[in-house]
Amino acid sequence: MFRVVLIALLAFSAPLCATPVDENSAQGLLARMSVALRANDYQGSFVYEHNGQIDALRLFHVGGSTERERLISMNGPRCEIVRSGGSIISTQPDAPTVFLHTSDSARLLPLTPDTRGAFFSKYYALNVAGQDRIAGYGARVVTISPRDAYRYGYRLWLDENTNLPLRSELVDGARRPLEQFMFVALDIGAKPKESDLQSSVDSGISAPPEELPLTTPPRWRVADLPPGFHFLRGLRPAQGPTQTEHHLYTDGIANISVYIEPRDGSVPAVAERSMVRGALNVYSRDFDAWRITALGDVPHAAVERIARSTQAVNAQPR
Repeated sequence: MFRVVLIALLAFSAPLCATPVDENSAQGLLARMSVALRANDYQGSFVYEHNGQIDALRLFHVGGSTERERLISMNGPRCEIVRSGGSIISTQPDAPTVFLHTSDSARLLPLTPDTRGAFFSKYYALNVAGQDRIAGYGARVVTISPRDAYRYGYRLWLDENTNLPLRSELVDGARRPLEQFMFVALDIGAKPKESDLQSSVDSGISAPPEELPLTTPPRWRVADLPPGFHFLRGLRPAQGPTQTEHHLYTDGIANISVYIEPRDGSVPAVAERSMVRGALNVYSRDFDAWRITALGDVPHAAVERIARSTQAVNAQPR
């Protein structure tokens, strides 16, 4: 779970421009959710169900101009992630401490999409779908339903007073939950103690980033992106083959990574391969001397379309 959170923090933390909307509409509630996540002090415990397992976690959060938060595992090996603004420290047993720098818009609570932009509603239907009660709080239920087969949807339970997300489900086209989290205890407005926000590991050695921004124009492009997706940015490994590129695509809600790397010539080429783990879909194909892999919390149709249409920038149209 902690590796999933770190990948999301590093790769997809790009703020969107806010757009005025009706505060009582589904889009208005979602916009206020994004503000509430950053502005409020809160602490609580939640369960996170993904890939056939359930994790119990404890979250401490202090809002304001520089957010601070700490996420701790409550079952299995003791792990934690500490964030102060865009600085991230992750610790796991028998593994080196990881230091990352990302956008101030990052967050540690899973399955809480950044919904401050208005453009995504072209590709999703937004609705207020009733009321419920979660962790002792009254909640309004908001649904984000995809309009095509290239993205998943969400069902979000938002606190009636603050619009903090109390529960979230990532759902497929049949509205079946693929992943979900739910607070079982939450204290909104309670400011955590300083000790609750401090990393349990004291280390002054910062690990180098695993990836760096591309300093030259990408040498690869996706010729047939699914509707609504756009190129976010390109990265390259800090170590390893210099020809490798990692491209990030988003529609404002869903995110997809594409890796283009040299193929090991000693291993037979594979026309295509795919894998599904919960909400994560992976599609890979070998093309000449290259291996192209697309992955993300999106349906198979999206990653296959992207991987199949990834080509060199100077390639002739197919």
